[in-house]
Amino acid sequence: MIQLFNRKALLLVFLCTLSASLFAKTDVPKVDQGILDLRTWKFSERKIALAGDWNFYKNQLLSGSFVHSGKLTYFPEVLSKTGHKGVQFGTYSMVVLLPPNSGKLSLDIPQLYSSYNLFINGKLIAQNGKPGTSRETTTPQWKPEVIELAFTGDTLHVVLQIANFYHYRTGSKQPIYLGSAEELKVHQRISVNSNMAECIILFVLGLVFFFIYYVRQEKKKITLYFSLLCISWAIRSVFSNIYLFIDFFPNFDWTWMVRIEYITLYSMVIWTVLFFSRLFPKESSKIIKYIFVIGNCIFIAETLIMPPIFFTQWIALYLIVAALVLVHSAVITIRALIQERAGVWYLVFCLVLALILFSYDMFVFEGYFQYYNAILFSVCYIIIFLLMGMALFYHLKIFKGDGGSGTLTFEDLYGADSGK
Repeated sequence: MIQLFNRKALLLVFLCTLSASLFAKTDVPKVDQGILDLRTWKFSERKIALAGDWNFYKNQLLSGSFVHSGKLTYFPEVLSKTGHKGVQFGTYSMVVLLPPNSGKLSLDIPQLYSSYNLFINGKLIAQNGKPGTSRETTTPQWKPEVIELAFTGDTLHVVLQIANFYHYRTGSKQPIYLGSAEELKVHQRISVNSNMAECIILFVLGLVFFFIYYVRQEKKKITLYFSLLCISWAIRSVFSNIYLFIDFFPNFDWTWMVRIEYITLYSMVIWTVLFFSRLFPKESSKIIKYIFVIGNCIFIAETLIMPPIFFTQWIALYLIVAALVLVHSAVITIRALIQERAGVWYLVFCLVLALILFSYDMFVFEGYFQYYNAILFSVCYIIIFLLMGMALFYHLKIFKGDGGSGTLTFEDLYGADSGK
């Protein structure tokens, strides 16, 4: 009992520390009146976001030479939220004042909506897709990049052309970072490796449970649901955030990339609802289950039929649905906790960790927070699925437990006839 309490206490400390580190804010220099003064900044210690009030020229794609002035607009931001609703292309500009002997620097450029050209001191250094003044002259692309800067001097004149005629949003939800070339390169490599590890581990976990479902004489749908949940998440992990899939297949159709990203979102909700409903059938509601499943099937159908500029506008509605699913799963787990179901603590910690990550992910998506730690997220998601997999192993009686040590047993959960 003492050992179990200590494990729970350690997990709670971990979750509290994780939450505090994710949501903590620090004071750093901001772009002010189109100028970012970094003459006292130490790039050897940390990178910095080029965030603040940039010059902005709506509905103009100006040349890569330095643009002197314009209407001040906060960057990064989705333009429809800053009084620029309906703007589909434009040019940002700003100036960075660098410290002496700043060393080799790089820019960490996120996915922008939905194409851009980036000029430094009049030279084109990065491009995603092809920004234009019409749908016909614009080519969308999402491929986050780290670009090393080759320049001499103490000033950066930054000009960013963006254009979007394919997605509901225009602009950017994450900032461009400036930092030490070595640091950003190492961070990019670690992010790619952690993302790849997340994809491989979850895909293998999904295959393992699919194999268990296939070979066992007593086939339980809960095993199949968990398998499909793992595989859906594995696919989504390389079709979102750093879009690792595009690194390997840069010419992959952008429209289908976005479709896959959204379909995996909706399918994960379906498998999550079905998984929890089977795991604790006495604590779940069939009506609520069918509402969630049917609703997300409608989302999937819409995504397959409609163009991205239409179905991407419903992402806010989806986020509400996803939050409700998380609440629904939490209610089921709390009911199981009240009934003292053995092993329910596995799912308690899974849900608390999932709630922290989901909340922070949504804050980043909406632009309230700018830094997205892909490495930390990959590790935490792997932990969530491994804990769920352990719980399911006990449910299937592949692992044995006496019910008193905090492990799941088939009999403790819901009897011999449930979950088929």
